[in-house]
Amino acid sequence: MANGPVRPPWLGNWGVQLLGIGLALYNAVQLVLHVVDGDYGSAFLSFAYTVVFGYVALESWRTRQDLAARRAEEGSAPTDGPAPTD
Repeated sequence: MANGPVRPPWLGNWGVQLLGIGLALYNAVQLVLHVVDGDYGSAFLSFAYTVVFGYVALESWRTRQDLAARRAEEGSAPTDGPAPTD
């Protein structure tokens, strides 16, 4: 079985996630404004930034979910060794 993706732990920070969401929304608005103005070169750049920052926000969310699942798994995992007998 293949290992999961390797993500740095700082990627799951709330600040990184909020920054990614905020910048993706800002660039989405800029994309619409540039298309309305007919400035298609800047619209393409705004689209590219929207994709990049949306990806950062999504990976940050996935990292938070993976870390939470790993913590829950470690808390409920049985200890190594023989079972205690009474």
